Order: sequence, then C-alpha cells, then structure tokens
Amino acid sequence: MERRCVLNSWSKEEVRAVIRYEWARGVSGTEIHNHLVEVYGPGVMSKQMVRRWCRTFSDGRQQVEDIPRAGRTRTATTDANVGKVDDMIRANRRITIDEVAEEFGISHERAQNIIHDILRYRKVSARWVPRQLTSTHQEQRMAVSLEHLIRENLDDSPLKMIESNIALQKAKSK
Repeated sequence: MERRCVLNSWSKEEVRAVIRYEWARGVSGTEIHNHLVEVYGPGVMSKQMVRRWCRTFSDGRQQVEDIPRAGRTRTATTDANVGKVDDMIRANRRITIDEVAEEFGISHERAQNIIHDILRYRKVSARWVPRQLTSTHQEQRMAVSLEHLIRENLDDSPLKMIESNIALQKAKSK
C-alpha cells in the first residue's frame, strides 16, 4: 500500500503547475482533481476549477501565474497610507476621521476603515486609543481576576487563607 503525504500549504501557482503537467500527460480533469485532493487535501481546489484550468491550458495558455486584470487599484488602504494615518493619530490623538480623510484625500469610509479595522483604534473621551491589550496587561488582568475569584469562594478560616495564597502563588508562577 502506497503512503501519501498530505501537504498543508501550497501556492496557487504550484497547484496550477501540477494541473498543467497532468493535463499535458493526457490525464482527465476529474483524475487530476483526485490526485490533487490525495496530495494536498480536500480544500485544494474544486473539481470545476480544475476542469476550467484544463480548458484554459487547452486554449493555449502557458503561464500559471495570475494575469494582471483591469480595474481600480487600491489607493486608500495602502501600507504607506496606513502608516501615515498611524503616525498622524500618534501625533494628535484628538484628530477626527474627517480630518484624516481630508489630509489624505480619501473617503470618510476608507479613513474609518483604516483607523477602526486595520489600526484597531477606538475613541475614548475624544481621544484615539489602541484597542488591543499587551500580554503584560492581559496577565495582570488574569491575576487580579483569579485573586478575586479565590477570595470570593473562600471561608475566613486561617487554613483556607493559606490554601488560597498557595493556589494564588501557583497561578502567578504559570
């Protein structure tokens, strides 16, 4: 019995190259799909898409890379703009979304998307503050919560207090 290894990661180009190779050997789209699923796992590509790529190669396409498409390129949420917006907010935490949008010549919606969804800032008392906690803050919150939980569930007996302190020290050392 032949043992097959399922690859957990792949690129679109790699899968397309396998399809092109198998197509050139005369293998059918369904068989190519079965081979891909066997090696790359069930989420690699649909049977319909494999057949479409076989048809594309039959029509004369040679390259497996994506062909550049017409359409509007991303202009507002580029890495450069995100970095500049972050610098702008750090310099003035009271800046408004409209001021950011006007400064960069982007829509209110794009400015809001950059600030809220990409940079993860939120307004607190008219100031932008980061939404994420650092690992230190998370550990402090957990330690305080655990301490309160242990104290809430204990008797006032000295033995219980000693046990709770031991449990608390063990929890803090983890």
